[in-house]
Amino acid sequence: MTSTSSNSSNAGSSDSNRDINTAEGVAKTNKNRISISATASSDGDSNSDSTAAALLHNNIELEYNRIANDRNGWQRLYQEIREKCEREANEKHFGTSESEKPHNRCLNRYRDVNPYDHSRIIIHRGSVDYINANLVKLERAERKYILTQGPLGDTVGHFWLMIWEQNTKAILMLNKLMEKKQIKCHMYWPERKGSECALKLDEVNLMVEFLRCERYKNFCRRWLKLTDLETNQSREILQFHYTTWPDFGIPSSPVAFLQFLKEVRDSGALDTNVGPAVVHCSAGIGRSGTFCLVDCCLVLIDKEGVNNVSVQNVLYELRRYRMGLIQTADQLYFSYQAIIEGIKLLKDPEFLNYKEASIIASEDTLSRQDQCNLDEIPPPLPPRTHSLLPINDAEGSFDLRALTHSKPLPKIPASVSFNDDLYASENNVKKDALNNFINNERNTESMSNRPLPPLPKHHQNSLHRVREFDSDDNEFFEDNDNSEEDDIVDEDEEKCDADANDKNTNEVNRNDSNRSQNNHKDQANDNDLIKLNGLESTSSANLSPENELRRRKRAERQANIEQKVNEIKRKQRENEESKQTAKKRRSIITYITAGVIVGVICVYAYSKWA
Repeated sequence: MTSTSSNSSNAGSSDSNRDINTAEGVAKTNKNRISISATASSDGDSNSDSTAAALLHNNIELEYNRIANDRNGWQRLYQEIREKCEREANEKHFGTSESEKPHNRCLNRYRDVNPYDHSRIIIHRGSVDYINANLVKLERAERKYILTQGPLGDTVGHFWLMIWEQNTKAILMLNKLMEKKQIKCHMYWPERKGSECALKLDEVNLMVEFLRCERYKNFCRRWLKLTDLETNQSREILQFHYTTWPDFGIPSSPVAFLQFLKEVRDSGALDTNVGPAVVHCSAGIGRSGTFCLVDCCLVLIDKEGVNNVSVQNVLYELRRYRMGLIQTADQLYFSYQAIIEGIKLLKDPEFLNYKEASIIASEDTLSRQDQCNLDEIPPPLPPRTHSLLPINDAEGSFDLRALTHSKPLPKIPASVSFNDDLYASENNVKKDALNNFINNERNTESMSNRPLPPLPKHHQNSLHRVREFDSDDNEFFEDNDNSEEDDIVDEDEEKCDADANDKNTNEVNRNDSNRSQNNHKDQANDNDLIKLNGLESTSSANLSPENELRRRKRAERQANIEQKVNEIKRKQRENEESKQTAKKRRSIITYITAGVIVGVICVYAYSKWA
């Protein structure tokens, strides 16, 4: 990714941070002003007091407080909504037969997220009329949306054809291209300006061209040109890309989300005189459903009043058009928060007139950021605070436990779930202590099971030869196993096998003599002082644990070698016995054949002479 001018990028980042802080300050100021006007009833007229009281004590906020006071209230409410919608779908026979057809299954990103047949979008150009998308509408709020999945590589043409046929003005993208190291959406727009870099979709006769882009702290806005190659007509399509909304999560704050919603509304993308806006995330139900629920509730509150709107009923209505809207209890919780905050902010002139400054960046940076707008960059490694040299105890031996316990354990990250405030701080301290103890025990076990360091070069002759012998034995076993599968019939093969066995026997005898010599050398070397990684070990009278482990390993290797030698000899005996059996079988057959021939000749001669 090419870098821009450092001054311009730093200035843009600081302006963006200052702008979003200003927006949050507007929210706090508005909240304080409402609370002051509600409490100071003696200083204002009765109409302003009743309005503030209605804002502070509406049924949505009371319902929010009631659910929040229950320990598992949000999870219980989410489960009730889910079960009720499933029962209603079964009773009204909401089917998904089109998505389950064999030629349409490959067009779905997820197997369990399918569009309802009665509200699915039908495309009319090309050989395919199916796309995983539903028209979701709320008539009393005068809102229509097309909720769809993130396009696959094979459905990019269907996606743009749907936008052209439905007369859509804006695309609301609420996910990144890659999240948690998994591809969530195919990049369906071109990376650079110009007709030569345009995205041509020959299967649907459409062309998409990139015009320009503006970036903000939490989202970016792109201008794209969609051209129908059959009629040479063109339209300008807006794309609002929310870049800080995590998968199965919630935005950083309701204020940032409401700022994004305000920009979408100001663009006219949700007006009734244009086609429905296309809203998508990865599956088109979680984050997309959250956006639609908040927008519809705020429109109904503005038209019918805050006490005449039920968030749950609105969600029930939206779920009749597309399954699974709102995927988690956290998203339901955030929807209530954004609605309550939006009631206050969307009536505040300061917030409505606020314009966030875009981050200045060059064209190369924008196109490269579009290409690399994948997962979050992993945090850098912590600085090295301890020496890598081994730690010696008072006797000069290597102490692994001292090195293990001297390093501090990593801190357990705090949860960002909305239920954190329901747990006491003492419980968190106990949980942290328990997790640290478990991590400490695991680290100690892993250090104790670490393999031994390599031996010095001048003491590795015997072990090196043992390893060479092991490799040779393995090769011999493989050849021997393959030879046992064939029948011993030809005499030439018998001679080859005999020669190979003689060679292996000689090699085994040589290795036996070498092994005996190496054993004498190892016993002599164990009585002397050796140096292992700069540390002196004790003599044979006072062996260190490392030397004792090495001696045991050597004994195990020798036992394994002897076992392999015995296995080789056993296989040789079996080969010899099989050869002898084959020879006996052939000789018996020869004798029988000769006897039969002699008998036949005798019978023939006797019949002639008689």
